[in-house]
Amino acid sequence: MTKTTPLSTETPEALEQLLGQLAFGSELHFESGFCDNWNMLSSKSDKAALHVVTAGKLWMAIPGKLQEQIQLHAGDAIFFSHSIRHWLSDQPVTEHTQKVELAPYCVPEHLERGLVCYDISIESPLTANLFQVMPDYIHLPAHAQKGQLGPLIHLIQSEAKARQPGYQAAISRLSDVVVLHLLRQLLTDDSINHGMLAALKDPALRRVVLAIMAKPEAEWTVESMAALAFLSKSAFAERCHKVMQTTAKALLDTLRLQRCRYLLIHTEQSLDRIAEQVGYQSATAFIRFFKQQHGISPGDFRSLQN
Repeated sequence: MTKTTPLSTETPEALEQLLGQLAFGSELHFESGFCDNWNMLSSKSDKAALHVVTAGKLWMAIPGKLQEQIQLHAGDAIFFSHSIRHWLSDQPVTEHTQKVELAPYCVPEHLERGLVCYDISIESPLTANLFQVMPDYIHLPAHAQKGQLGPLIHLIQSEAKARQPGYQAAISRLSDVVVLHLLRQLLTDDSINHGMLAALKDPALRRVVLAIMAKPEAEWTVESMAALAFLSKSAFAERCHKVMQTTAKALLDTLRLQRCRYLLIHTEQSLDRIAEQVGYQSATAFIRFFKQQHGISPGDFRSLQN
C-alpha cells in the first residue's frame, strides 16, 4: 500500500493555498425587517448567495423538496453555493404557497424579524468548480459558527438593528470578509463533512475532484483517478472510503451529477448534448443515471428551476 502523509499535517498549507486562489465578489442584495405573512421565491441566477437572519425566525424550502425545509433563527447563516431556487417565508411552505408581492410586508423599521441577503459572483474557474461540488445549501446555526464568523455575523445583526447612518454600506462591505470566513469554516471544521467538502479537505482527493470537474466527459477509471492522487488503485479506493465513506465510482457519479444539474439550470442545451458533456453515450443512459441519483427526471428538475 502506498504510504501517505497524515491529513492533519497536509491540510493547513493546502487549504491556505486553495482559499488564496478563490476569486469571488460579494454585494448586498437585500436587507429589511418584515411584518407578517411574507415570502420570497428566488429567481434563477448565476451567482451564489448568503442569507443572514438578523432577527426573529423564518423558513427555507426548496421547490420539489418541501419535506426537507428547515427553520432558521436569528444569527443563523445559510449559504447557497450555486443557483437553486428556494423559498424564504415566515411560515412553513406548502404546495399551495403563492409568491406574494414583498413590498407591503417589507418594513425596514420592523425589528422583530429581519434578513440580510448577499449575492456572490464567481470570478474564476477554480471558484466555480469549488462551489459546484458543495451541497446546494449549507446551514450554519449561530451556535455552530466558529472563529471570527460568529462575531462578524453579530456585527451585521447589530448594524441592521441600530440602522445608524451608513449601516447599509457597513453591512455591504462586510460581505467578502463574511464569505471568506464562512468558506474557511466549511473547509476546516471537521464537524462539517457534507459530501465533497470532506474530499476538498484532502489534498490528494481534491486534485481528483477538480480534475473531474474540469473534464467530466473524460473516460475516468479508478486507475486514472488513483494516478492523479499519486496512489495505487487499492490505496485510492481506501482513501475514498476513509475520507468520504463512499466508493471511487460514487465520487465520479456525484461530480457528474453536479455538472448535469448546473447545465440543466443554466443552459437550454438538449439532453443529448448534456449527456455528451458529462460522459454518457446517449440521452437515455443520462436520464436513467439522473433519475437513479436524483429521484426525478432531468426534465422535471429543469422545470422546477424555471
